[in-house]
Amino acid sequence: MHDTIDVRGASGAVYRFMRVRGDQPLTRMGGNFIYARKSDGTWEIVFVGEAPNLMADAHRLWPQAVQDYGAEELFTRLNVTERIRRIEQSDILKVITPPMNAEASAS
Repeated sequence: MHDTIDVRGASGAVYRFMRVRGDQPLTRMGGNFIYARKSDGTWEIVFVGEAPNLMADAHRLWPQAVQDYGAEELFTRLNVTERIRRIEQSDILKVITPPMNAEASAS
């Protein structure tokens, strides 16, 4: 199983996310994160988020992601600057529409 996912944004930039292993603690640093599930041998992204504190925030929606969308893994990308985190998240969401993000936009 791959420990990274590269996600291309609408700008052409490629963002590398690292898989968080079950025993690996998350950092208090800010960053972007994705929830993913396996689909036909590749990772399917079910949510793209950003957080000022990955330790406190990256797991907040995890139970819903697992229950409603079959999420299997959490991937993170460190990025302490809020402005840059939001730009990267927006860039990615211009290319893909993960189901949890689509649901959040609809409500």
